[in-house]
Amino acid sequence: MKSSCARPCGAERATPPTVSALLRPRAAAAAVVVALLAAATTLQGCDIPHVTGFIVMGNFESSSHHVGEWRSEQSYWEKNGYRDPETGESAFNSCMNKELSIVQVCGGHGHCAPFDIDEVEHPIFFCLCDVAWAGVECTAKRKKQSVAWFLSLTLGPLAFDEMYLGWTIEAMLKLSVTIVGSVVGASKPGIGMAVVVSMWMFDVVRIGMGPVLTTSHRVEEDLPRITFAVLTVLFFCMLGIIAGLASMYYTVIARRRRWDQMTCYASTKNWA
Repeated sequence: MKSSCARPCGAERATPPTVSALLRPRAAAAAVVVALLAAATTLQGCDIPHVTGFIVMGNFESSSHHVGEWRSEQSYWEKNGYRDPETGESAFNSCMNKELSIVQVCGGHGHCAPFDIDEVEHPIFFCLCDVAWAGVECTAKRKKQSVAWFLSLTLGPLAFDEMYLGWTIEAMLKLSVTIVGSVVGASKPGIGMAVVVSMWMFDVVRIGMGPVLTTSHRVEEDLPRITFAVLTVLFFCMLGIIAGLASMYYTVIARRRRWDQMTCYASTKNWA
């Protein structure tokens, strides 16, 4: 009589896990921790004196910075302050300095105006800049709306307007759309032209209608609305006329070539 604990036919005895199989997940986790620790201590150009001098594995020198990237930029205080002519130190809001003359405040490109015209006991004055200047102390020269509009009108598909305004990423995207439209236009001219012209006209109207933003301030509003409207309409009308004449010319040439081929074929057939 067979025991009930006997192993069934065909069943195999379970093999116990080896030591390497048990340590493999822990080794992978340890490797990830070591990699993260190395990345945390070596990225951002940090110095590594704890490695140099102890382990000879080559040159560990790398470009580094001793301050953060944001600290290398000009501070808000230095960018928007003014330098006191007597002390030579940086200060803020020249309009509240009673020792300065009218030509010394606002960088010489504006005048002082009250923040609240109804406050008479303790008024606070700030700089009101001239049209062509911007900034807290009127020290930043504005870019011109007329230049941005002209670049958009003449070289808009090449994104010269966005580059003039300082929008680098937008310029790259606009140039990419122009390239894609040109590639599509090689096989389907109508669709490709619609893609390029629609984006082109949108930016021309957007920049010409008002003072758009640059990376720091708005542009100087030096483009009259009537000038923008008339010149924009005339420019695109001229482009339409030129495109129509070019299409008519190439259509006539193609038809003449077709007529010459048919005439030559008929004369050859009659001669034969």
